[in-house]
Amino acid sequence: MPDLLDPAVLERAAADGELAALVARWTARAAGDELRRAVLAALRLDLALVVREPELLFQSVYNRVYWHASAEAAAFYGEGSDEGAPLRAWAERWRALRGGRGAWARSLRPPEFPLLGPLREEYRGTPPGARSPAFSRDGRIVGCKGPTAIAWERATGRALPPDLAAQQLDDGRPELEARGDAWGRAQVHDRRSGASLVDVDVDGDSKFDCAIGLADGTAVIAAGWCQDYDGVIARVDLAGAKVRWRVQIGGQIHALGCDRAGTLVAASDGAAVYLLDGTSGATLASAPLSVHSLALSADGSTLVTRHEDVLRVWDVAALRRGRPTRIRGAHAGWIDAAFSPNGRRLITGMLLCDGRDGRLVARLDLDGPGYLEGGPPVHGRRLADDRFVEMTPRGLAVWDAIEGKRERVDHGRRFVHTQEVVLSPDARWYVCGRRSGWKPVEMTLCAVDDGSVRAELGMVERDCVAFAPDSSRLLVAAGGALTVWRVSTGTREATLLQHPAAVTGVAVGRDGSCAVTGARDGVLRVWSLASGELRGARPLTADDPVERSWSVDGEDTGGWRATPEALTRLEGWLGCSYADGSTQRRRDGLTDIVEAGRVRVRVPAQEGLVAAPDGTRWASRVDHFAIEDELETMSEERPERDVSRDR
Repeated sequence: MPDLLDPAVLERAAADGELAALVARWTARAAGDELRRAVLAALRLDLALVVREPELLFQSVYNRVYWHASAEAAAFYGEGSDEGAPLRAWAERWRALRGGRGAWARSLRPPEFPLLGPLREEYRGTPPGARSPAFSRDGRIVGCKGPTAIAWERATGRALPPDLAAQQLDDGRPELEARGDAWGRAQVHDRRSGASLVDVDVDGDSKFDCAIGLADGTAVIAAGWCQDYDGVIARVDLAGAKVRWRVQIGGQIHALGCDRAGTLVAASDGAAVYLLDGTSGATLASAPLSVHSLALSADGSTLVTRHEDVLRVWDVAALRRGRPTRIRGAHAGWIDAAFSPNGRRLITGMLLCDGRDGRLVARLDLDGPGYLEGGPPVHGRRLADDRFVEMTPRGLAVWDAIEGKRERVDHGRRFVHTQEVVLSPDARWYVCGRRSGWKPVEMTLCAVDDGSVRAELGMVERDCVAFAPDSSRLLVAAGGALTVWRVSTGTREATLLQHPAAVTGVAVGRDGSCAVTGARDGVLRVWSLASGELRGARPLTADDPVERSWSVDGEDTGGWRATPEALTRLEGWLGCSYADGSTQRRRDGLTDIVEAGRVRVRVPAQEGLVAAPDGTRWASRVDHFAIEDELETMSEERPERDVSRDR
């Protein structure tokens, strides 16, 4: 039989559509062989992706198996061992054999969930119109219901035609909805017919807004929230409309699933999945999984979850044995991903990493979700080259970005969601003011370290303050004028113009030579910061992102804002320099990195990626990729990492 560890065999099988058969033949023979078990697990996880796009075989397998049982993975997961050297050596040999086959995305951190854990399969590319996930009655098909149904054969990874997908995923159960018109009452209706199935007082305290019925039609499971958004789940037997059990668990429950017999219930509050005994309501297990919707197979042996446009299939027995290992700290805090200006540091969630090689530097004790109303300011965090600053309701804190040590904290300066905050690129200055709806804010320029006021900037609208890249100057658009301030002294340096219309957004080019303004008249303008002259202007087009909003008086206050997407749209126009030349687009469950109008590489990233300043690294909360060309990469040996600092 062809050797599973022969790269040529794997590549030929993928190209010929025989990969699923190869995986099936080896699955029964790999018991006790840790090397082959890990490779099989990686192939099984991405089987549907590789069947669709065989050219991603190496990238998918390498990025999963390289980290298996490594000290680096143990640092990110918070547990594990360093026994995977043979697997890493195999992955590197395959990489060397590939020669110069063009650019690919090499992962600089372990996958969110490790190999040989509860996660068994992933399916990418669920369309926006698809609804809740589901299994076929025999469990061999998985997908999403809805007008644009999509499904895959689990054994082969092959996608089914939409009409067949809809047929296979129809388990005969009625689609239910909980209308939640009255506190404490579970009011459940058949979505198609509108018939009322349940209208019963459960507790007088809860709001039920999702429901699912048992396959035999004898009971309904309803869920929602109570008190301070605690989660609540109740089972109501239809005979006599009797509440069999009610439990409080987690946060507000928004997704439910149950097996065909009603002996197992799965529920999600967005931060965790809970498995409950369907007869008694007792909690059997919980797992920290971010889930939008879910479903259990008919026999309760497998669970499918949906997050964004990715489906994941989990082994329920493995989930019940314990919490699944995952990257620890990436989902905490208020930060998705941010590189330092020089690209040498990266922060995702609470993880401070080396932005170049991915090494975990430190876990920062950052503030996180838990506020009932609001939380910290939207832009109250900044990673600079040498420091990280966080401004939250618990105070202002400064960390050393080189070693990840907290240097100081000022509990006297507290910042909440009603404040507008803009931090300078070097994280040594900030502009702050308290917001009231969409009205202009009285803004102040202050020093981060001691809070001293450098300048009173006057009334300024949201998104109309921007620091120069070197943090030496500050642009403020207010009162029809665009004013330049010298940050260190807090003095006005120049008033560049009397703007033709009220400004809605301002930004400074990456090289500091120009500014761009958006205005109420729907015109974008580029200004020279050296001369104050107008370089050029053009009307907004349908491709320019515009954010619409309304004041407390109902006035339309929307307009062009200096978002990353809006600035990327202006790259190269009249000398504007904002991006590195690369953009991204989401397609078929993958992220395309696009350069000069062509896809350079496809990346299996689930969330939006942030680019490093030089465009060679891309990251999200759980991903960190280096975009490499093998001709360049293989000329140098992979640098050894100091993993002792990760522990």
